[in-house]
Amino acid sequence: MPIKVNHVEISDDDVFQEMQYQTDSNNVETVIFKAAQALVVQQLLLQAVGVEKGATNEEEKINQLLSDNVTIPTASIESCKRYFDNNQDRFLDKKIGEPLPFELVETYIREYLQNQSTTSGISEYIKMLTAEANIQGFDFKDPSVMNIKIQ
Repeated sequence: MPIKVNHVEISDDDVFQEMQYQTDSNNVETVIFKAAQALVVQQLLLQAVGVEKGATNEEEKINQLLSDNVTIPTASIESCKRYFDNNQDRFLDKKIGEPLPFELVETYIREYLQNQSTTSGISEYIKMLTAEANIQGFDFKDPSVMNIKIQ
């Protein structure tokens, strides 16, 4: 049984083609699950912007959709300092074993916190799209729901 996202089919072949990009797992079941998950998310986003897979401006429209719907707070100096204070072991000068000055690592901390906020915001938006969608043959929480045949 293929996966369907609002009646749009994702075939076993589609999942197998996507598997080549899932390089952070060492067992086949996890690779299959992550490939299917990526395709379901892609289909949710494509449907949200109203384009089909392979459209010339697909990526641009998805980026605009996320920009319009995901609010990412800017990391304040206070939050950066708090992160620094709570994680000083990550900011050690390897030569002398002492913490680096905050001013030297502030930019890196700010970028890290921004990336974490962006990832979290996008994840929440995808959860919202998932809740509103009719998804068959796939469950984000239960890999055993998939019925993909390994050939």
